[in-house]
Amino acid sequence: MKNYVFLLIFIMLLDSCRDKSGPTQDVNLDFRPRKVTNAFITPGKQRISYFQGNKQIDYLNLDENSVIEDEFLISILSSNYDLRLYYTQINPDFVNRPMTIFFPPYRENLDDPIPEVEQQIRSDFEKHLNQNVSSSSSAGDKSVLVEEEYRTTQIKALNISALNTPLFGKPAGESLNDCFDIVKFDPPVIVSAPTQRLVFGYTSKEYPASIDEWLNLYPFGQASMYLAPNKKMEGLPLDVQLVVEMETDEGLVLRDTTRMFTITE
Repeated sequence: MKNYVFLLIFIMLLDSCRDKSGPTQDVNLDFRPRKVTNAFITPGKQRISYFQGNKQIDYLNLDENSVIEDEFLISILSSNYDLRLYYTQINPDFVNRPMTIFFPPYRENLDDPIPEVEQQIRSDFEKHLNQNVSSSSSAGDKSVLVEEEYRTTQIKALNISALNTPLFGKPAGESLNDCFDIVKFDPPVIVSAPTQRLVFGYTSKEYPASIDEWLNLYPFGQASMYLAPNKKMEGLPLDVQLVVEMETDEGLVLRDTTRMFTITE
């Protein structure tokens, strides 16, 4: 009996010495700061699926020459070098991949970092990650590496228009900004340039939905953002080319035009 009591006490002491901090995650952010010297606009499509009752939306590059109106979207990207030329030369089938494949999977052409911005992003990401771990019953020790693209140039203006084709009841060349809603920022980080403060991040529940709302934040450029129409189109099918113009706070005006593609009913 005495031996049993001693054994029980030993087990209790051993258990009290165990680390009870629970699952941990080692977060490593691979920051990739770039100035904005190039802008791009790309047609895409949305693919909606459901898993265990949860809706999931994938944003894909447009592989075909046409897209259904209800699936149509565009991506606007910014960088410090010609992304389109890079993927034409190195990976000509990039159109078959998610839109995020636009960025190279390694570090090159980086500009000077902003340590204060990186620290804010890191803290916000860790908080978001810890929230997800605490809510997951299957979470365990993990090592996480995230390629974190961010821009270091303020954007003063951004405009979307159609080339040669009336769209949304507006003549060719007129601004279509109010005809699109921003549906995703990738990565989901918005930094106000004058203060270098993170105003939206991984822990945010809602983000700016309109271009004007985003511009009112005096933001650094976004690595990429996706926009979907918020109005119906008339006269479909239509052959269109869309144009983006982006102006930086340094007075640089950037412009890009999509290839011709068809929007159908």
